[in-house]
Amino acid sequence: MNAILNLWKNKKIKNWSIVIIALIVVALVGLGFSSANASDTSVAAEATVVSLDVAETIESSGSLEAQPFASLDWKTSGVVEAVNVRPGDFVKAGDILVMLDPTSTSAGIVSAQADLVNAQKKLEDLLTSSTGLAQAAIDLKNAQEDYDDAVNYLHYLQVDTKVPQTKYLAELVQTRNGWKYEYTTENFKGPAPEDWIIEAENDLALKKAELEDAQREYDRLLAGETSSDVIAAQAQVDAAQATVNSLSIIAPFDGEVLSVDSRVGDVVSTGELSVNIADMDQLYVEAQVDESDVANVKLGNQAEVTLDAVPDLVLTGSVVSINPVGEVVGGLVKYTVRVELETVQGVFLPLGSTANVVIKLSDVQAVLAVPMVAIQNDSKGEYVWAVRGGEPVRVDVVGGSIVGELVAVTGDLQDGETLQIVARGSSFTAPNLFGGGNE
Repeated sequence: MNAILNLWKNKKIKNWSIVIIALIVVALVGLGFSSANASDTSVAAEATVVSLDVAETIESSGSLEAQPFASLDWKTSGVVEAVNVRPGDFVKAGDILVMLDPTSTSAGIVSAQADLVNAQKKLEDLLTSSTGLAQAAIDLKNAQEDYDDAVNYLHYLQVDTKVPQTKYLAELVQTRNGWKYEYTTENFKGPAPEDWIIEAENDLALKKAELEDAQREYDRLLAGETSSDVIAAQAQVDAAQATVNSLSIIAPFDGEVLSVDSRVGDVVSTGELSVNIADMDQLYVEAQVDESDVANVKLGNQAEVTLDAVPDLVLTGSVVSINPVGEVVGGLVKYTVRVELETVQGVFLPLGSTANVVIKLSDVQAVLAVPMVAIQNDSKGEYVWAVRGGEPVRVDVVGGSIVGELVAVTGDLQDGETLQIVARGSSFTAPNLFGGGNE
């Protein structure tokens, strides 16, 4: 330390030290101002307003479902005797899919088989004892089936948007022998024509009247001495049949077998899952749409759906229903929008998989777009810097759909116009090496 003080007392060394310190200060100040100027020169870049062809859409998600769908479980316990189906098989309503060994079940079920045979014979004897009553029962059964078919057909025409139809076209063409009509047909699917629905309504009214007539005739004949016996016999048949049916898994509707959990020789318990079945021609997705978007969704809007489980597949469909009652999901109000999908053949479609839905709200139209980095934001809203007359001019905009790195905007801009992109946080403040505050 003494050596340093002695050096400092040396006048020549002291003078040189002061000069060196001054040079260092000047160098640092110059470096600071040089950095600030370099930063300022890199504040801006340029971009161009472009025109894009885009369609207004809403994106949402849901899960892939089928209607109808059923998980069939066992109504009693026992040992599996026969499995008549495997995954991928198509079955009809009433088909027996899996059966239990009757001897492995309870004595009550075994005796129900004999009870069913006896009850059916007793009912048959009662009905055949009077030809008129037997015929009335047959007529009533047929009338009920015709009425049910008419109800189902009318409902099908009213709600299904993919009713198969044929259009007949006639074209007048000139041939070697003169003019003649050539006829062609065009098959398509769509909503049922109004005259089809009117005809179905008239047919339903007729079938209802016929059913009422058949019911009155049957009731009249039942008023005889054996009426109570017939009713009791029918009840016995129904009860025995229900018990016997518990030995089997029976298809409740036409559809495709998705999975079979039962194997021959398996010991199963009541309530255990056996078969999953669904109509894979009737697929849909219920998407949750935000309250800010739901008013723009309309019935019939086209939609595209992709599945996380099958990412390369694009399914198409349309909006068939919009639930007007919202529900809170994650603190946001959402509305359920159902999209029914077109039938796809020969492709594995896992039910329950995540479905990404894009609903098309409008046709493709030209819009202006700018890079996302060109949009600034302050208390007045969104804006960009347009270069006009060599100077940047603020232009207020409203951002819309995002397409890659671009944002569709509305505002006083022109296609091809040059924008200035201002880098945020690029200002530089030189340090004050002499102490005190900055002036």
